[in-house]
Formats: sequence, C-alpha cells, structure tokens
Amino acid sequence: MAKLTSQTVKAMAQELYGYELTDEAAAAVANAAGAMVTHSRRLGSLDLSGVQPPFGYPTLLAEAERIRKRG
Repeated sequence: MAKLTSQTVKAMAQELYGYELTDEAAAAVANAAGAMVTHSRRLGSLDLSGVQPPFGYPTLLAEAERIRKRG
C-alpha cells in the first residue's frame, strides 16, 4: 500500500480546505492517517454485530430521550 506523505497532506489541506499546514503538522496527520489505515485492516476480523453506528437511528432516539429527561 502506498504511504501517505506529508507533502500530499499539505496539498490536500490547501486544495480542499484552503489550509496552510506546517511541515510538522502535515507529518503528524500523515502518521496518524497511516496508523488508522493499518489498524482498519483488522476491522473485518472483529465481531461488531452489537455495535450501533454513532449516528444510527437507535442512538439518536436514545440521545433525544436523554436530553428530554435532562431538560
């Protein structure tokens, strides 16, 4: 797999968001993204059957109920 470089991160940040990143910040983003991609390969072997998506309908209902009770 190709490695995400800090130069690519800087170019994407500029092109997509108009951000100017320092070399250090771009290197940190590239390293974090690389680690995330590496670990994401293991997701297929995990049993995630009971995990709801963070913004799934049941989660939204539970959050709405929590806010209703608080308010």
